[in-house]
Amino acid sequence: MNKTSSMKRLLCPVVALMFMAVGVPALAVDIPSTPDGTVRAVAEGLADRHPEVIWQALPPTYQKDITELTHAFAERMDPTVWEATFALGSRTAGLLRDKKDIILASSMAEAAGEEREQLEGGWDEMVSMFDSFFSSGVSSLDTLKTIDWEQYLATTGKDLMDLAAEKSKADGDDTFDREFTQMLRQAKVEVISSEGDSATLRMTAPDEEPEEMQLTRVEGRWVPSDMAKDWDKNVAEAKAKLAALTDEEIQQGSMQAMMMIGMVDGVLAQLETVETAEEFDQAIEGLLGPFLGGMMGPGEDEFYEYDEDESYDYDEDESYDDDPEEDPDSE
Repeated sequence: MNKTSSMKRLLCPVVALMFMAVGVPALAVDIPSTPDGTVRAVAEGLADRHPEVIWQALPPTYQKDITELTHAFAERMDPTVWEATFALGSRTAGLLRDKKDIILASSMAEAAGEEREQLEGGWDEMVSMFDSFFSSGVSSLDTLKTIDWEQYLATTGKDLMDLAAEKSKADGDDTFDREFTQMLRQAKVEVISSEGDSATLRMTAPDEEPEEMQLTRVEGRWVPSDMAKDWDKNVAEAKAKLAALTDEEIQQGSMQAMMMIGMVDGVLAQLETVETAEEFDQAIEGLLGPFLGGMMGPGEDEFYEYDEDESYDYDEDESYDDDPEEDPDSE
């Protein structure tokens, strides 16, 4: 985990919050009524590897909204596309595991520069987490239709965190404990201002610059202000889009998705055959070269300049003056 990750992202994973739903608490946590107490409670829960604590800090209305959206999505999603997507994820995890040394020795990995060492250090944990996620209960739409996301977080979510921690410790460097667990435990949370349903906190993690966080109180719970500001609007729009989907649109979207999945599957099949870093680089270049070339336009050996009167072709070995009388090739 990147040490420069901000505390705001660690303590307020908005993306994760958008995919949780109602369930019986797996870890009973008394969320304080104060903004700083809320943040500390969530941080301590996460440090103890109980991701379900995030759920308990959510307002009841948010819980209800997410539940309804999750179930509505599962009812409208094509199960064939869903299953194919998770199968593709599992295959990707297998490629990352089996071709680890080859990929890390490739020029693509070298291009990561200083981040390559961090990438290599967390590789096994990442692959293990991919394996666990893509084989978990959410791989089935039938499960999603009735899933208890809090229990999922308390079980599969916790398993993923435990796995990452164990792999990190086994690797000897234990970056998970140092850069996640201890960062959460040692972070200082201070109230800068608090008035009514609004509060501003200063959060300071070890060896990092302080960051400010704006919180808003909703139904007795303190949540990030950016989330609270657009929550009702975003939920209403999501529900409206799901309700407005026609069977024809779903079928068309499924066909397009399956075409894309098929293309990616073909890419993985080719990469699975490589035996050296050079072969991996060649395969990537062959697969992405035409696409990247089309996006970048003319090659390095020529470029074009245009004005309203004339256009000129330039070559890297030749230069031209605007005056045709001084052009040695002009007549």
